[in-house]
Amino acid sequence: MQENEPLLYNSEFLPSVSIAVVFEENPQYEQLKPFFQDYGYGFMVPGKNLVVIDGEQLVNGLGREVLKFIEEHEISHIIMGHDGPRSEEDEIDADLGAYILLKQAGKTDSIKTLLKQFKNRHGIKFEEKLLDRVKNYFS
Repeated sequence: MQENEPLLYNSEFLPSVSIAVVFEENPQYEQLKPFFQDYGYGFMVPGKNLVVIDGEQLVNGLGREVLKFIEEHEISHIIMGHDGPRSEEDEIDADLGAYILLKQAGKTDSIKTLLKQFKNRHGIKFEEKLLDRVKNYFS
C-alpha cells in the first residue's frame, strides 16, 4: 500500500462491506472532508457496500475501539436499509445495532466507548430495552 492510499479491508462483521480509512495524504481526502463534517467520523456510501472512515480522527487520538464502533454503526445502517437522509431515529437505531454487533464479537472496549457517548449523541440514556427496536435485524 502506498502512503497516499486509504487503508482498505473487509468488515469483520459484514464481510461483503469494504471499509476505507482515508487519511489526509490521500488526494481524495479534501473531497471527502465535507462529508465527514456533515456525517461525523464516517459514513456509508448508499448502494456501494462501502464505509468511509476519517483516518485523521484516529491519528488524532481516537483508538481502535472507536474505529470498531464507527465501523459497526455504519454497518448497522446498511443492515437496516438506511440509504437516504438520516433521521435522529436512524442514528439511535444504528448505535443500538452497533451495540448488538460489538457484543456478539466481544468488543468490550468499543461497547464502553458507545455507552459513554450514547447520551451525548442522542440525549437519552442507553437502556437494554431500547434494543427491542432493532434486535430483529441482528438475529
